[in-house]
Amino acid sequence: MRYQAVYAYEERNILMSITIEIPREARILLKKNKALKQLITELLEEEFRSLLLKLLIMEELTRDIKVAEKEIMAMDEDIKESAWRELKKRWKL
Repeated sequence: MRYQAVYAYEERNILMSITIEIPREARILLKKNKALKQLITELLEEEFRSLLLKLLIMEELTRDIKVAEKEIMAMDEDIKESAWRELKKRWKL
């Protein structure tokens, strides 16, 4: 089971995407408990919106900065790793 959030910012031709793969054990629990699945889905949607908004804000703040593609890719990885650490800490994964 995967949860994915995608944000398209057409004005600047930007597509942002975050995907979380739910561990097998958690998938079993979610399949058995509809209320738990709904709660987790709502929490993930809220977190996705927050993370995508942060990414969009960073994009807006840095749109006039000229950097090499390699540097951008490194920053992208740092942001994703930071977001994942934050999610793991919040949800004690």
